[in-house]
Amino acid sequence: MSDFHFFAGPVLREDEPMGMHYVPVPEPVAAALLAAGHRRVEGTLEEHPFTRALHGSADNARLRFGRGFLRECGLAWGATAHLDVRSVADPNAVTLPDELVAALADDEEAAARFGTFTPGKQRSLAHHVTSAKRTETRERRARELARKIRTYTLHGDRPTDR
Repeated sequence: MSDFHFFAGPVLREDEPMGMHYVPVPEPVAAALLAAGHRRVEGTLEEHPFTRALHGSADNARLRFGRGFLRECGLAWGATAHLDVRSVADPNAVTLPDELVAALADDEEAAARFGTFTPGKQRSLAHHVTSAKRTETRERRARELARKIRTYTLHGDRPTDR
């Protein structure tokens, strides 16, 4: 795992339709991070931990953040953000919420199929569960995902996936 890289940059917003907020990554830092051979990075933004993908190329790299996370960090558009980042040791590692672990433990078919998904898809499904505020909602989402995974009715499933 590489050393941490410290830098500061403005919180900006992309002009694209979704208008994601991001912090530009200085070219030398981006080049060092990309030298690891993957784009997964971890670090802190104003001392709040995060794990993200580095977007763009070394000369135009950025780290995207949602408004909620920026708010937690006390930042808004135009503010100066202070970051420290490094490449993650295992870019394929996925942290699953307890609710999803329990739902998959109760549904062997869903668990087996979930294991065939890419790390990115697994992270996306885990985020869907953890983005809920209430425990009951996280549990319900986890059970629904397990059912949809098992029955091949997950958004994006094709008839040829069976």
